[in-house]
Amino acid sequence: MTEKTYPLAGPIRKTCDLFRLLAGHEVLGLAPGEIAKGLGVPPSWVSQNLPALEAETGFVERVEGTNRWRLGVPFVRIAVTVGANLNQAQRRLTELSQRYAVPADQMDRYSL
Repeated sequence: MTEKTYPLAGPIRKTCDLFRLLAGHEVLGLAPGEIAKGLGVPPSWVSQNLPALEAETGFVERVEGTNRWRLGVPFVRIAVTVGANLNQAQRRLTELSQRYAVPADQMDRYSL
């Protein structure tokens, strides 16, 4: 049985590529030319789409006092929330594992 594939629309793919490109540049951001080159798009794509993404979603933002771009606060908050939830789940799993752990001196009693 083969897995069904779902084609991703080009603009959505390019936007996801943008988010991946900006990741790791949260402090200084990237210049529009760097973004255009990194995505393989014309500079007009950057000048048209980044301000729209900023205004509509806040997922990207201009670095204050520059013409550079970085991931916006709402986008980063999503990542922080996921990280916190994964850490909480890991703590719960560790606690549960410790509850079910058999002390070494009682291993013989519980072996099959």
